[in-house]
This record gives sequence, C-alpha cells and structure tokens, in this order.
Amino acid sequence: MRKVSVLMAFLITGYVLGIWNFLVMPKYYITFGLKGFLLSLIPMLIGVFLMYSEAESTKRTRYLVYELFFKIARTPALIFTLLMFLLILLGVTTYYSAYSLVFILGSGQSYTLLFVLATILLSAVLLMMARGKTLEFIAVVSILFVVFALLAAFLIRNQALATVTSPQAVQYMQHAVSSITSLDLPLTVRGVFYLTVSTLVSLGLGAGVYYVIGSFSPEDLDFKRVLGAVVVLQIILSFAAAFTVAYSLGAAYQGFQRAYQNPNIPAEEAMKLFTKFTELKEYTTNSEKSPIASIEVFYSIPQILKGNVASDRTLIVLLMLSLYLAGMTTIIVLIEMGSQMLAEVMQLGRTSSLGLVSLLGMVIGGSMVVGDIKTMFVVVPFAVGALVAAAEAYPLLSSELMGNRGLTAGVIIVLLVTGLATLYYTISTGNLAVKIGAFLGLVLFIPVLMNGMLLKSHR
Repeated sequence: MRKVSVLMAFLITGYVLGIWNFLVMPKYYITFGLKGFLLSLIPMLIGVFLMYSEAESTKRTRYLVYELFFKIARTPALIFTLLMFLLILLGVTTYYSAYSLVFILGSGQSYTLLFVLATILLSAVLLMMARGKTLEFIAVVSILFVVFALLAAFLIRNQALATVTSPQAVQYMQHAVSSITSLDLPLTVRGVFYLTVSTLVSLGLGAGVYYVIGSFSPEDLDFKRVLGAVVVLQIILSFAAAFTVAYSLGAAYQGFQRAYQNPNIPAEEAMKLFTKFTELKEYTTNSEKSPIASIEVFYSIPQILKGNVASDRTLIVLLMLSLYLAGMTTIIVLIEMGSQMLAEVMQLGRTSSLGLVSLLGMVIGGSMVVGDIKTMFVVVPFAVGALVAAAEAYPLLSSELMGNRGLTAGVIIVLLVTGLATLYYTISTGNLAVKIGAFLGLVLFIPVLMNGMLLKSHR
C-alpha cells in the first residue's frame, strides 16, 4: 500500500503540475511575491477538497465515473461535458508542450504541427505498451519530471549566476528573484482575480480525472495522505518554476544588452530583442495583464538567450525540456483517463478508446497552429473552467454519497460565481477570437439539455 500511495501521489502530481505552472503561475509568484503564494492556497485548498471528494466517491461506491453520474447524480449528460473539456485541455496542453520542441531542436515554427502529432502519438504508444502497468508507467514519468524540474532549476540558477555579469542585468535578476520571497509587493484586484482563475485551471479540475482515479484505487488507499504529498510537491515545484523564470529573465536581459551593443547585429534584430525583453519585463511586473495574453511571453526567453549569453544552448534546453516534460505528464494522464471515460460511455475496448481520444487530441492541438483557432481554444479553460469544475462537483451533493454536502454546496457556489464573473469579463473585454472561445466554452454545456433524453433511453 505504501508503494501504491507513492505511485498515486506522483500520478496526481504529474497531472496537476503542467504547462500552466511554467507559462502562467510564475507571473503571479513574481509580481505578488509571498502574498500571491498565500492567496493561491485558497483556490488550491478548494481544489484539493474537490479532488478528495471526487476520488473518494468512486472509491467507496466502486462505481465507474459514468455509472456514478447516471445512477447516483442522474446527470449522465454531464459526462459528455467533462469529456469535451478534457479533449480541449489535451489539445491545448499538447500544443504548448510541443511548441517547446521548436527551441530544443532548433527547428522552425513550421514544424510545430509535426511535433504536436508526434507528442500525442508517442504518449498513446507508451500507454499501449504499458498495458497492465499503466499506473507504474505514469508515476515513473512523473517522477522523472519532478527530478528533472528540480535539477533544471538548480542548474539554471548556477548558470545564470555564473553568466550574468552586467550590473544592470544582475540588478534586474536580483529584483526578480527577491520578489518571489517578498511580502511587500502590492496586490491588485484584477491581478488577484487572474491568480485565482489561473490556480483553478492549473489544478486540472473539470475533466473528470479524479473520479476516474478513485474508480481504480485500492480501498485501503488514504487519499488524504496522497493529496497532502501532492500539495507539498506542488508548492516545491511551483517555487522551482518561479525561480527558473526569474533567473532566466536575468540572463535574458543581459542577452538583450549584448545584442544591442554589438555593431555586427542589425538594428532590426536588436529592436526585435528589445521588444521581446519588454514583453518579459511586463510579464514580471504587470499583474493586471490577462493570463491569456501572457502565455506565449515565456517563449521569448530562449529567443533572447540564443547566441547572446554563455551556455545559451544549455539554458534553453533545460528550460524548454522542463516545460515539455511538465506537459507530457499531463498529456499521458489525460489520454489514459479520457480513454477510460470514453470506453464506459461508448462501450469501446481500450485500444479503440485510446486511439479515438488521441485522434481528437491531435485534431484540436494540430488546428492550433492557426493563430485565431489557438486563441479560441486556449480561452476555453480560463473562461469556463470554474463553471465546468462546478458541474463536475454536482454529483457530490447526492444523499447517497458520504461527504460534507454543506461544504460542497458552498464550494460549488464559489466556483459558479467565479466562473460567471470570468465568463462575463472574457466576453465583454476580449477581441473576436476571445469572444468565440468563450462561447465555445458555453457549447460544452449543450449536452446537459439532453439529460432527460439520456435517462429515458437508459430506462
């Protein structure tokens, strides 16, 4: 049981700690300091409560997730909402993970589509090869990611301290690093709102994963201890990601300086580097900029480092490989859990369900090479993620499940209010692609309108 508990802890950690911990969360750890971290614990604790409740509900009843939604919650249509949300998460995660390979391999952005397809194909093949050892396989990949992420943070720190010698760059780097542990940085209402939404999205709620995990977990497994270990690892690795970004930004500043002062570099190239650095500077100082608009700023770091600082190749590979592995652990879990859900709903075999989930993930992730489509899909988890998480938690209100229904109802209300506020703000302030993404998120709830028909067909 100790071995299973450890494997489950790393499985959940690998799923929870994904691309958002690199692309979005460091922004608030740097702009808000320890205040931001302490505030992030509130939505994190809400998420952990739902994780525990959902996993326990299927572990105790021994229902599979679709059975629980149909026989207890009487809402079988919700499983289709969760499946569609899972597929969008899979596509978005795969795209931004695969995009990091462009910088690792030094290839052009035109190869992004190929990397997207290869990443999902590799994940599906590895899962097929794992077969009865799926839990062990996913946990091992997650363990490798945890070790590598901590090692990458340590090595990037050492590389940055040894490389960054410019007084201005050193000052900038020290400011970014010290901000992470500062309690003096001011908070903004909009920034705190973005932090809350980003934290909820980073926990991976709304995809039904925790119900599925509970359905195959041993009866003697203590989820409280498992989730306690997950929270500790989440905190450690989130800080590691924030420090990784902070030290990388110091090296990036020096890279811009050297390029600007080098007469052999064309003025247009120097101005391009200046623009990239300006975006990075805003990332670490402006908490009110939308997280959707900040996602791709992270990829400016390798573009500024390349050819402008010592050991640039090492820094780029370490940083981007950490991001790729963070996404890979989430992708593998999403494909495995999605295939289990799809197998229940459509009565498919493991091979067929894995293949179908992988194919749909390829379609969504591959289509994101088109700019407006990419914006549209990445908006969905931020615009309606809290609403989908509230829908996911609805079965926990059933009297047939043992749990704190009062607290669950309160959490659902908080998620609904947060989700509606996020949806309203997204629709009212975003451009056309953002608005379409928000409305696409609402489309996920259309199956709920057919719930009565599904119940009648089952009877």
